[in-house]
Amino acid sequence: MLDLSQFQVELDIRKPTPYFQSIPERRIRFLMEDLNASQLKEILQTIFQEDRSIHLLFVAAYIHRFRRYSAKARVGSSITIRNWKEYIVEDEGAHTGVVYAHVKHIKLDEVISYCLNVYRGHTPAYIVFYDSVFLLYVSTDVVDIIGDATAIKSLKETYAELYNSFHDKYVE
Repeated sequence: MLDLSQFQVELDIRKPTPYFQSIPERRIRFLMEDLNASQLKEILQTIFQEDRSIHLLFVAAYIHRFRRYSAKARVGSSITIRNWKEYIVEDEGAHTGVVYAHVKHIKLDEVISYCLNVYRGHTPAYIVFYDSVFLLYVSTDVVDIIGDATAIKSLKETYAELYNSFHDKYVE
């Protein structure tokens, strides 16, 4: 599987989302219901810089009894997928598995387009975007960002009134 150890998380659909694998100092959460489209776009432009390569990792398919079933992620409707690499994670005993697709060099405009579509109610994939500094997990409910403590502290100061701090109070 792809190495995301710099964020100290593991992308695995069978495990908690990256936000819950991280410590409060290295994560920030925004609730979709608290954002408007321009705020979401501003956050994305803040964390992803044009000079850093953005990557995409998502669940492309599921394997059940040796058959492959598309996850119907519809990622291609917002993002041009030119070249991808698949990682297959199988549970041999249960004859099940997950196919993750990794796409390199995604454009910031495509990330924004995808996230705005999810914001507007399109069905999301189990997906993360990341560069050398930040990892972004997006769903219909939340926008989660993982990064180093200094970068996250800066985001929490910038978006003090906007981010959701509920889970910061509770550490497992």
